[in-house]
Amino acid sequence: MNVWAVVKSMDFKQLWSLFWLSARHPRFVIPTIRGTRKTVAICNKYYGKKQHLNGPENAFRHALWNMLIVHLSVQRGLPLQRSLAWAKRFTDWHEDFSPNAPLERAMDLHNNRVGRDLITNLCGQDEEQLVAQLLEMVPLSRKRTTLKEIKRCDTTLVHLE
Repeated sequence: MNVWAVVKSMDFKQLWSLFWLSARHPRFVIPTIRGTRKTVAICNKYYGKKQHLNGPENAFRHALWNMLIVHLSVQRGLPLQRSLAWAKRFTDWHEDFSPNAPLERAMDLHNNRVGRDLITNLCGQDEEQLVAQLLEMVPLSRKRTTLKEIKRCDTTLVHLE
């Protein structure tokens, strides 16, 4: 799916919310669009349609998305802490505008955070190195069935299937 298709699928309230979010943080818009496109392309390359299920591939996608938003923002000269805060704000907004069941939402938010935590430790590496590091984490992803179990996983990717 491309960015334009996502925008076209939004209702007025979602579009208005996205507009104001972007208008308040214009310097982050381009890195976010680029990060989103790159995430989709990388996930399609490695996992195809499996990335849209609730398995380790989905965990990879969420973590990578956050990593690339931060990475590309920092490359544009934006401060790391502001880039991390933006990635959290934007990806949390995404979870609000496309609601999931509580367990799926918790999984997505957890994997988003893992991606942001990882990029904090790997800042300065190139994109290929970031992807390689994250790919090594996919087989270590832990299946979880409750919110409590997800909260107990600190730095590990989690999945439901």
